[in-house]
Amino acid sequence: MTIMSFTLFSQKSFSGSLEYDIVSVDYLSKDTVQGKLFIYAIDSLIRINYLMQDGKKQESIYHINKHKYISLIELDQHFFAVQIHDTLEKNMDYRLLKNKNRKYIAGLKCKEAVLQYSDRNTLLYYSQTIPSQYFVGLNNAPGLPVKGQIPTDYGYMAFELQIINKQQPPISLFIPDKKYKILSLKSFLEWTQNNQVDLDPQ
Repeated sequence: MTIMSFTLFSQKSFSGSLEYDIVSVDYLSKDTVQGKLFIYAIDSLIRINYLMQDGKKQESIYHINKHKYISLIELDQHFFAVQIHDTLEKNMDYRLLKNKNRKYIAGLKCKEAVLQYSDRNTLLYYSQTIPSQYFVGLNNAPGLPVKGQIPTDYGYMAFELQIINKQQPPISLFIPDKKYKILSLKSFLEWTQNNQVDLDPQ
């Protein structure tokens, strides 16, 4: 597979890795599951890995400038790299109100803001030393989201940055392994229908 070409951002880019503690709260099932979010970046390339304590995981590769998104999926010992366009361009509907409060988190000086959603208000701490597009779900924030909550379909996901490492990760992280079959989203959905595969995580 040919690796996607790098393009520098108009704003400061980031190369390194970010490790977050996350907690997923589901009001419907009344489940609370802890986990980790790992974000690896080399300029415009990002790899996002969710690892939850209940065994669920989610892995994806994203090219910011090209708006190319690949979800890495394992189903019944089959491996797929599913290509999706512009997935991370869609942002949640919220209003951000800045204030003058400051706080250090994971060694970063963070600013505080209030995120106003249609059904709730939450605090957000962000750092302007790293652009927000390296984070999932709040990539229009004024800086990298460091601590806060993101609403989900039936609850929310809380997150807090624990470790920041500015050492460049290996380029192999951004190239799907040869075991993955590259498919469009349409082709992948057709495959699941033909094989009667349940897409809900186990």
